Amino acid sequence: MVDLLENNKSQTNLPPLPQKRYFAIGEVSKLCDVKPHVLRYWEQEFPNLSPNTRRGNRRYYQPEEVLLIRKIRELLYEEGYTIQGAKQKLSNKQFVKETTSQEQIQKAQAELPLSNEPLNSNVPVTNLKNQLAEILKILKE
Repeated sequence: MVDLLENNKSQTNLPPLPQKRYFAIGEVSKLCDVKPHVLRYWEQEFPNLSPNTRRGNRRYYQPEEVLLIRKIRELLYEEGYTIQGAKQKLSNKQFVKETTSQEQIQKAQAELPLSNEPLNSNVPVTNLKNQLAEILKILKE
């Protein structure tokens, strides 16, 4: 049970996933708390991880790939898998499909704050009420 709580705690330390179609390697590095050179190494080791490359060999990752990187990070750093063990785990196509599903992307994006205002600013209560009402409306649908 303690391991489960620690696992959730470490996942929540990662920043939420912005609603973008492509992410540069620097952005992915910050979103996944992994250095860019590690990402480039993982591309060689994990065949599932293949970002689009454009001019100048610049890498652009899609949200599914960012979630896959987060899963690789979790397997290696938190669950103690070796690279070979993580490869074997990720060779299961159903596991990868569940990890990078649209539902998981939406869940990662849902962690974004509701407004662009800093949390310590004097946001009017009516604004918060309106945002909560919108959320309630979405949940009822």
